[in-house]
Amino acid sequence: MIEDKLELVLVTYNRAPYLENTLKQFLDSPFKNCKFTILDNCSPDDTPEICEKYSKLFPNMTIIRNHLNIGGNANITQGLRTSTSEYTWLLADDDSYDFNDCEDVINALLSDKYDFIHVSSPLLPTNKKEGQEKDLTEIIEEINPNREIHAVDLVNIIKGKYFMDLAFISSYIFKTELINSDDIIRAYDNVPNFFPQFALISKSVNENFLIYRAKHDLIIQGDNPENDAEHTYTYTKFYEGWLHSGLMLNDKKIRKIFYKNLDNHSIPTNNYLIVLPVAIMTDKALNKKNIKNNLISLMGALYKHTGWIKGFFLSVYLMLVYIVPSSIYKALFKKVYNK
Repeated sequence: MIEDKLELVLVTYNRAPYLENTLKQFLDSPFKNCKFTILDNCSPDDTPEICEKYSKLFPNMTIIRNHLNIGGNANITQGLRTSTSEYTWLLADDDSYDFNDCEDVINALLSDKYDFIHVSSPLLPTNKKEGQEKDLTEIIEEINPNREIHAVDLVNIIKGKYFMDLAFISSYIFKTELINSDDIIRAYDNVPNFFPQFALISKSVNENFLIYRAKHDLIIQGDNPENDAEHTYTYTKFYEGWLHSGLMLNDKKIRKIFYKNLDNHSIPTNNYLIVLPVAIMTDKALNKKNIKNNLISLMGALYKHTGWIKGFFLSVYLMLVYIVPSSIYKALFKKVYNK
């Protein structure tokens, strides 16, 4: 029985309407009877009332309300260590789900065979984006019709998209026993870098997890403009945190794949030599704060990834981008912002 295998752990903060929409979807899903834990990060809105309402509708729901807001990333880390079931699915509170065809995911869970069960690909979705030739399922089926693949093989095929996909916390179900105390400590250490989940993502590559890829995406990533991350930190800070997170990868070849492939939904390339300067230009054009400090930290991360010589030249390159007056970037990007 699936309810004996899987625990759902949902992290939420101050998004009661989104949370209710998510809970409605799970109420009408094959996962309704699974253990369901909600981690409410001391929301000041109607979240407690929504939780109370649905706790009466789900047979195995537990509500944990932090007495203080510990920050979203710390709450995600709490989610990584909360489950006591064999498998854990860490959920966000603002996504849309499609449970019409998920029998293969349930069978994968019941098999006890897989370390990760990949249920959503924001970058290579099964509901293909404009210009997208193949989805992740098709790519993996070309290698193995059973949609089984090891993490390192998948990284070699889709490059940096592997890491960007898994940064979406709900994109995979993981075997709970894979998380140990050292992983949780690394996750908490990485909270300032925005990606505590990278402790598990990096482990999937370092230990070459066996992954099952779902036939169809179960999730369409949510869009919540009221809490859009771009309003809370700079793009430069995002990539600084991302590159620091990648230092958890042990293999230098994998690290090279990681830092050279940085996806940005706003530009049609993932080449870091373009993505990073565009991030700096955009922050300057938008008058973001602390760009200088974020840039210094970003250059430090590049040094660690690339070595002293290459890191030096990359730092000079990014500094030259930085010293250009903001007014030039504002004029350059004016048409983009007006859209």
